[in-house]
This record gives sequence, structure tokens and C-alpha cells, in this order.
Amino acid sequence: MSRKVTYIKTSSINRKIFQLLMAVALIIVTLNLWVDINQKGEQLLAENAIVLAENILKQTSNSAAFYIVNDDVSSLDLLTQSALKSDHIHEMIIYNKDGKILSQSETALPAKIRFIEQADVLKGYLPVPYVHEITENDELVGFVRVTVLTKNLQKKGMNYIYTLTKQVLLITLLAGIIGYLFTNGLKPFSANAYIVRD
Repeated sequence: MSRKVTYIKTSSINRKIFQLLMAVALIIVTLNLWVDINQKGEQLLAENAIVLAENILKQTSNSAAFYIVNDDVSSLDLLTQSALKSDHIHEMIIYNKDGKILSQSETALPAKIRFIEQADVLKGYLPVPYVHEITENDELVGFVRVTVLTKNLQKKGMNYIYTLTKQVLLITLLAGIIGYLFTNGLKPFSANAYIVRD
């Protein structure tokens, strides 16, 4: 004699359709949350790129002001070359107040060539130029321009965000599988189950 566990039908077709619709709605909500996390992460990283550029410009302009006033070109050259130690900075150019170049890094090119004629060369790195005034005692003495490789700056942060969102999706998937296994595993203990003997 074999024994078989079976169940009394307790769910109506309307209830099953409602459950399926709720599952689809939850999937849509989950995907929207994932997109929202990515968008906010990218926005935050873009803001960080601006903050980094502004900090570099302020620090450079403070040092450059002293060197320009004292006509110390060799120190300006050291300043522009040291900027290239960062993976995020592609070039730096220091101008006097009339727009004449006083010093530039090895990778520096005129703005027209860099951003128009050679736009495709660095396109994948999203180069963004930032310009800041150099002042000494509230008097304009020059300008500094840096080109930030936004993609390099954002790369580590984006990798972290992608890893985080993938982990969230994996946790959601595992939670669904665990729920399914518990549901099927606990069915024999349900009050709606009964044993049929052949």
C-alpha cells in the first residue's frame, strides 16, 4: 500500500491571477530600484569629479600665483608636470592674465586641437576641461586649465556600484529561491494536506 500526500484546492483562479500580478509588479519595482541606484551612483561620481577638479585648481592656483608674481617659470613647469602623476589628470596649462602660456604639461595641446580636432582620441575617457582664475591679493595674474579624465575617476566607483547592484539582485534571487523551497518543503505539514492510501 503506497501513501500519497495531496492538497485540498483552496485558491481561486482570481487569487492566483492576483498573486501573479503582484509578482510581476514586484519585479518591476526591483528593476526600477536597480536603475535608480545606478543613476544616483553615476550622478554622485560626476559630482565627485567636479569636486576633485575644483580642489586641484584651487591648490594649483595658490602655488602658481606665487610663481607667476616672482616670474619663476621652472617652478611652474614642475607644478604642471606633477599634475600628470594623477591618473585622473590628462593635462595642465598655466596662462598669464593675457592668455599667454607660461607653462604646460607634456601632454598639453591647445583647446581647439584637444576638444575639436582630436576629440575621438580621448572620447572613451570623457575628458572635461576646467579653468580657474589665479589671483594674488585679489588681482588677476593668470589662469590654470586642467583636463580631467572623468571616466578614469569614475571607474573604481562605477565598478563598486555595479558589484553592489549585482549583489542586491543576487540576494533577491536567492530570497525567491529560498521562499520557493520553504513553501514546497512545508506543504506536507499544511493543515490543508491529507494522506491518501492506495
